[in-house]
Amino acid sequence: MKKLSLTLAPAMALAAAAGPAQAQSSVNLYALVDVNVSHYSAGSKSGAVDDTAVNDGTTNGLNGSRWGIKAYEDLGGGLKAGVLLESGVLADTGNLGQGGRSFGRQGYIFLSSASLGELRLGRQYIFEDSVMWQTNPFGNALTLNPGTGVTNVGKGLPFWLNAPRADNVIQWQSLNYGGFQAAVQVAPQEGAQDRFHGLKLSYGAGAFNTAVSYEWNKSQTESGNVNRSLTLAANYDFGSVKVLGGVQRNSELRTTSGNGAFIGSNLVVTGPVSFTAEQINGYTLGAEVPWGRFLFGANYTGVKYESATGQSLSLGKVALGARYGLSKTTFVYASASQATGDLKDYIAQRSVTQAGLRVSF
Repeated sequence: MKKLSLTLAPAMALAAAAGPAQAQSSVNLYALVDVNVSHYSAGSKSGAVDDTAVNDGTTNGLNGSRWGIKAYEDLGGGLKAGVLLESGVLADTGNLGQGGRSFGRQGYIFLSSASLGELRLGRQYIFEDSVMWQTNPFGNALTLNPGTGVTNVGKGLPFWLNAPRADNVIQWQSLNYGGFQAAVQVAPQEGAQDRFHGLKLSYGAGAFNTAVSYEWNKSQTESGNVNRSLTLAANYDFGSVKVLGGVQRNSELRTTSGNGAFIGSNLVVTGPVSFTAEQINGYTLGAEVPWGRFLFGANYTGVKYESATGQSLSLGKVALGARYGLSKTTFVYASASQATGDLKDYIAQRSVTQAGLRVSF
C-alpha cells in the first residue's frame, strides 16, 4: 500500500546536527478501508437463519481496515531502530477492532542489523498467519480463507487455527541466506497467560516458495505443552497459474492459554454426535489465475475434528473468488463458498456469497 511520508523538519535538523550516527529518520502514515456485503445461507440443523450483513474486511474481505504509523531511525553501521503502531478499525460500524484495543493489530519496537537480523518486542503476528498466507489464493482473504471460523449451533468453532497475533512477544528473525530465513518467538508467562513459543523456517527461490511454523504453549495448569500447532505451506507460480497448498495439524488443544496459536473459547463440536475436540487437522489446495487486471482463485479446504476418545467429524468448504484492480491501491472483489462434510448442516455458513471494495493509501 502507499505510505504518506511526514517530514519532521526540526527533528531532522537536530539529527543532522548530531552527526552521522543519526543520519536519516522517517515517519510513514498509512491507512486501508475494506467493506463488503455478505449473504449467509444457514444449515438446516444449525439453529440459525439466513442473513445478509455489511462487514468490515476482517470478515470475508481482502484486508481488515486499519491505520498505522511506522517510524525508523538509521543509527549507522547497518543498524536501524524503529516502531510500528497499527490500529484496527471496523469500518462497518466505526468501532475499534481486536476487542477495542487502541493498536490491536500490531504494536512493537524493533532493532535491525545488516549482519545479525531483526529483534522485535511487543504485540505482533504469530508465524502460522504468514505461513498459512502462502497456502491459499489471495492470501488469507475472501471466503477462500482457511482461517475463517464457523458458527456451529450458536457457538464459534475454529476451522484452521489462526489467532493471528500474540501479546508480549519477543521475536528474532534472521537475514536471508540464499532464500532461507529462520525466526523464533517467545512470549513470557504473564498473569494467567501461558508461556508461548513459535519457530519458523521459510525458503523462497524464484517461482517456488515454502514455509513451516511450529507453535505451542507451556501450560500453567497442567504438566507439558498444549495447543501444539504445525503449519506447512508451499506454492509454485507457473506464470499462467499459481498452485498453492498446505496442511495444518493441531493437538493437545485447550481453551485456557489466553495467548498464542489458539485463543478461542470453544472446542465443543455439535453434529450427528457431540464432543470436545482435542485435535483439529486440516489441508487446503487451490490455484490463482491472473488475467489482465483480474485475479481469479479457487480452493478446497477441509478439517477433521477429533476427541481424545477417538470421535471425529469432518467439515470442508469449496470456494471461488475474483479480484479486479481499479488501480494499484483500489480493488473490487467477490467470492462464494459452499460447505461440505459431516457438519455442513450444523453451521450458520453453509453457503456464503459476498462482494466488496477495498481502498488503501
